[in-house]
Amino acid sequence: MKFLSKFSLALVLLCSIFSFAQDANQEAMMKEWQTYMAPGPEHKMLTDMVGEWEGDITMWMDPSQPPQTMKGATKYESVMDGRYIVGKFSGMMMGMPFNGMDITGFDNALKVFQNVWIDNMGTGMMVLEGKYDKSTNTVTYNGKMVIPNGSKVDVRQVLKIIDKDNSIFEMYVNYGAGETKSMEIKYKRKS
Repeated sequence: MKFLSKFSLALVLLCSIFSFAQDANQEAMMKEWQTYMAPGPEHKMLTDMVGEWEGDITMWMDPSQPPQTMKGATKYESVMDGRYIVGKFSGMMMGMPFNGMDITGFDNALKVFQNVWIDNMGTGMMVLEGKYDKSTNTVTYNGKMVIPNGSKVDVRQVLKIIDKDNSIFEMYVNYGAGETKSMEIKYKRKS
């Protein structure tokens, strides 16, 4: 009986210690989560893009041919309490209406900007990650894009923020023979 009593006491003590350790771990994990979910200066950079933008677009479908030029527009809105922005693009491409949408955010844990792009000229998603260079006020994204034959090609996108009302977007693609510039958009905020 004494053994059972001592065993019960030890079991209660062990459970209490385990419970305390769990509480301490949960508290530490909650602090990490709060830091992870809190919008910071990078998120402020993104929300500065909220609004309507007009774009002068230059596209190089074939690097050996003259580029095509067109106009487009993008409207950015902030979602999830300033953690992400959603952009909705509309314009024309190859004589057809072209509509696209992207979601951009900054991952506090990974310390990278992330972007997902979808459009009506395909059925896949382009996923990119990028770093910000404060000295040039530029975010450079890298990732992969699926082309109609199912292959994945390397993509690099560069967003240069000129000022609060002007930016330049460039896209480079590598189909296997080296990187070539495929698009440039000079954006101006609508007044």
